[in-house]
Amino acid sequence: MGASRKVPIYCYQCVAGPDLLKVEVENGVATRVESNYDIRGQHPGGGRVCVKAYGLVQKTYNPNRIRQPMKRTNPKKGRGEDPGFVPIGWDEALDIVGAKLREIRAKGLLNDEGVPRLASTTGGGGTPVQYMGTFPAFMAAWGPIDQGYGAGQGVKCYHSEHLYGELWHRAFIVSPDTPYVNYIINCGNNVEASGGVAGIWREADARVRGAKRVQVEPHLSITGAVSAEWVPIRPKTDAAFLFGLIHRILHERDWREVCDLPYLKHRTSSPYLVGPNGWYLRDAGSGKPLVWDLADGRAKPHDAADLANPALDGEYQVGGVEHGPDDERITHAAARARPAFQMMLEHMKGYSPDWAAAECDVPAATIRRIADEYLAHACVGQTIEIEGQTLPFRPVAVMLGKTVNNGWGGYHCCWARTVLAVLVGALEVPGGTLGTAVKLVRPAVSRVGSVVPGPDGLMAFQFNETSREGWLSKPHIRNAYKTLVPLVSDSPWSPALGPAHLPWLFQKQAPKNWPRTTPPDVWFCYRTNPAISSWNAPEVAERLAEFPFIVAFAYTEDET
Repeated sequence: MGASRKVPIYCYQCVAGPDLLKVEVENGVATRVESNYDIRGQHPGGGRVCVKAYGLVQKTYNPNRIRQPMKRTNPKKGRGEDPGFVPIGWDEALDIVGAKLREIRAKGLLNDEGVPRLASTTGGGGTPVQYMGTFPAFMAAWGPIDQGYGAGQGVKCYHSEHLYGELWHRAFIVSPDTPYVNYIINCGNNVEASGGVAGIWREADARVRGAKRVQVEPHLSITGAVSAEWVPIRPKTDAAFLFGLIHRILHERDWREVCDLPYLKHRTSSPYLVGPNGWYLRDAGSGKPLVWDLADGRAKPHDAADLANPALDGEYQVGGVEHGPDDERITHAAARARPAFQMMLEHMKGYSPDWAAAECDVPAATIRRIADEYLAHACVGQTIEIEGQTLPFRPVAVMLGKTVNNGWGGYHCCWARTVLAVLVGALEVPGGTLGTAVKLVRPAVSRVGSVVPGPDGLMAFQFNETSREGWLSKPHIRNAYKTLVPLVSDSPWSPALGPAHLPWLFQKQAPKNWPRTTPPDVWFCYRTNPAISSWNAPEVAERLAEFPFIVAFAYTEDET
């Protein structure tokens, strides 16, 4: 038997990484993977490695793994065509790609439509930039690149949660505070399979100390199997289920008794008065949103020093001004004004548990019971001391799976999850619903650092311009995120989170009054397979066949 050694390395096959591990090597051949307990004190998983890493040996020695550059010899592309790949050397591959890049650089970095000639798409949930060597530096040095053809895991990405989470509480990813939570409503998130070592460990510890998780999903997953309760539901109807919970709290229970009133009144926009045209009713002098103070029966700016008891419900006659689109100003001497919370009460009135049951196949009695259990575990008014700080303690949370919070109903699920947290003051507090990162709002290195007060008492957000003067009417990349999606902002992550389906659709047929959309001269495709992972994958495959030059970094020959 030859010499054997153990090499410390890491696994970064998914966003749960990097997981530190050791690989046993015999005579230059990797034979097994094991945990790295040398770093148990520094690693959140205690040095343990996720089960996914154990497949790395098999992947490394897969006989189908591409081990050198391959050049296409059949110019015809498409699923029905044999690409005729032949192996070539690295020098030849670099010469071919380099020559093509010099060619398009000589033409100009932008094509006749004003969009980049070079495009790039990465998979792996945004992780490749952590380990793809100097490629990010090359792209940064190149100049404008179109990264709007999608990224991440295609149709499985959390786009709704990313955008709305960052807007509402700086949460690119949303998670329960597992070490402190006592009651979790989990809509389809298979965390026991995808949470990595640290996630699964914390979930197990929570169950041991008595936390209850209600798993709401159509099929019985691994997570459902180890949950306290599995609630079957019709696919893609989670929003109806969540709306039924909100209705139960607001209209069948006494919300004044079960909700966190101090939090709603003083930490949210719930008391802000809404004018007859649907805009905030503002103080004519300062432009600040008005609230109705029940203490003295007067309307005041939301941050008035003498504001004592903001009204959450009711209707009031108030003078003020509404700020409409662009510079529109609608002045009222005395107008009908209602708190935003009152408008939500009215909006949610029709979404009863009985209505929800007919939509989602979860019995109305079950919806009512889960809402009541959520309230019973919310601990409204209680506090906890952590590291010498006394903080609100609200050990309840709602978790959403990938297919729940994207696609149709995605916004409604994200909104309902956030409202359920806000009603009991469980947003960004111990035990409650937490954000784990920021990507869209700068600086991306600090959630707290990204929080800047806005003019209306809410966090400022870097929306893309929509004013007449500032709106970008001509797209600068093919998915037109700055033109069409104010909420996606304009950070390095924004192109990938824009409407990635549009370039494929518009390449086939652009809308009227829309610039002609041609494919990029060169497209880099790194560790992703959009021909099967995108919405309407067959259509995407047809459009890919029209791309003149594709450089694909792939593990095996795949559809793209």
